Amino acid sequence: MKKDNQASWIRKYRTVLILLLVFFLFLFAYMKPWPYMLYGPGSAESVHLRVETGHELEEKGAFLFTTVSTYSNPNIFSILYARFNPRMEVKSEETATGGATNLTAYRNLLAYMRDSSEANALMAAYATMGKPLDVKPQGVIVVALLPDSKARQNGLQEGDIITKVDGRDIASAKEISEYLTSKKAGDEVQVSGTRGKEKFEATVPLIAMEPDKRTGIGFQNETVLKVTPPDPVKFDFADTGGPSAGLMMTLEIIAQLTGEDLTRGYRIAGTGTISADGTVGLIGGINYKLMAADREKADYFLVPYSSRNESNWTLAQETVERLKLKPQLVKVSTLQEAVDFLKQLEPKAE
Repeated sequence: MKKDNQASWIRKYRTVLILLLVFFLFLFAYMKPWPYMLYGPGSAESVHLRVETGHELEEKGAFLFTTVSTYSNPNIFSILYARFNPRMEVKSEETATGGATNLTAYRNLLAYMRDSSEANALMAAYATMGKPLDVKPQGVIVVALLPDSKARQNGLQEGDIITKVDGRDIASAKEISEYLTSKKAGDEVQVSGTRGKEKFEATVPLIAMEPDKRTGIGFQNETVLKVTPPDPVKFDFADTGGPSAGLMMTLEIIAQLTGEDLTRGYRIAGTGTISADGTVGLIGGINYKLMAADREKADYFLVPYSSRNESNWTLAQETVERLKLKPQLVKVSTLQEAVDFLKQLEPKAE
């Protein structure tokens, strides 16, 4: 009799039970994060509003730096939406971060790349104008850890900035290399410095690195530079990451400091890393940056170009053709090429 009552109760409330089950399954799917990263068109914003030099300049047009929109740890619905959206892409977290230790390490590395891009923009701009700068090394950034390195499991991660080794001040990649090669594989060193806004310490075993068996931590590194210009230059890119706004930053600095409106009245978008010597480097996500530039009605788009690697140029052409985008593509390999292109433009008719 009791079983009959239970069966009767289930039949009576079957619809409600099914709806509750569906609701909780939906809630679980909505709340559960997955180790993926979604990519799509970001923004195309005026650089003029984010770079101050103490020199006023009225621009009739605008330099637009472009970004990629990224979304980490999405739920299954966001992943499915991105899979079927021709203007989006899904990558595994490991692929997206280049195998970084964790998302925090990846974001710290991106923040360094942004800061380094600002320093390089200053050096490239002032070199083009023939003006001096004060440049000082102030640490060593961990860019990537090699497969044989034992540093990751001993507390070091990408994006860490090392300023001391065994209590000794370290300012450059050369200094840390010279100190570590004086030791032997298996020795341990204590490294310390900054991890984002925090301080860190780690005790790391040294290895014999291939191919020359030189003793070291086993990481790719760069010297962190502090660049102090004679002008009161300020950047406002704290909400971005990565080095790809470098070219557009540099053009804006030159325009403001020379007092010449290099935009010629056009909306000029672009992307590309910048080196201190003015070399424009390749970047990722140029297709999404082009979509953002098109949405903001850019007239031209400066595309990083290398004769040894035409991937940016090829993808830019394919994207413009496939989506019928309006910006006119311009190849640039160096800062000087970009400046020369801008200076030969006839002012845009109002």
